[in-house]
Amino acid sequence: MGKKLKAAPVFFTIMQVKFNPILSLLEYIPQLQERLRKAGFPDMQQGFVATINLGSNAASAAAEGNSPSIPVQHNVRYLFGNMNRTASFVVDPSAISFQVTEYEVFEIFVAEFMKGLQAVHETIGLSYTDRLGLRYLDAVLPKQEEALKDYLTGSILGLAEKVEGTELYSFSETVMKMGDVSVRSRATIQTAPLAFPPDLLGLGLTVHSRFQNLSGRHAVIDTDGWMESREPMDLERIKRQFEAIHDGITSTFKASITSHALKVWA
Repeated sequence: MGKKLKAAPVFFTIMQVKFNPILSLLEYIPQLQERLRKAGFPDMQQGFVATINLGSNAASAAAEGNSPSIPVQHNVRYLFGNMNRTASFVVDPSAISFQVTEYEVFEIFVAEFMKGLQAVHETIGLSYTDRLGLRYLDAVLPKQEEALKDYLTGSILGLAEKVEGTELYSFSETVMKMGDVSVRSRATIQTAPLAFPPDLLGLGLTVHSRFQNLSGRHAVIDTDGWMESREPMDLERIKRQFEAIHDGITSTFKASITSHALKVWA
């Protein structure tokens, strides 16, 4: 089992499996809620996600000089959270996600996720999976007498260390293919309060207290790994694939930071 860093920079982690659409999901929610409640996730909420369909009708209307009527689809999703709002499962008609703001080690995280996935599978009876994803957000804030260059490699720092002036914002992105695993690493540097990427807003968790009042120049490293292939539902296969995704994320993250950073966080 991996060793937890005492001052680990990770402030949010999410794992997701996309599966065959279940349009009758509502019928299974009472059974699923009872299983997850007994597993330590009693806080249930129902929400909706709005998606805009920019299909051919909108394009045709625009071509004819008319104002297009853009249909908005509201997809239901269910959140099953723990009492402290530091972990929750998110279930919608085609996916289950597990998100935490108090991360221990990967082995514990994936084991907890697999319990939720097993509950969904045994309650509904899933046929196949389409995509597996794992994503980490890490906040890198140097100590008062140090700088970001002590923690991040040159490929992440951008031009601020080489050009005179006041840095307002810096962003870098790299996408890698490692066998069947794809990894995207994004790094944002700015002097502002800690913020989530726009696609992760509103997920209802409480960030750990040591990140809530973060101030000063800092970096957020957003590392996202995934595998895409349609395969029959198999819990053991899914766990092995997540281990491979985690390996890819780990190697990418370590390439982004210095040995000094690891010593500080240990």
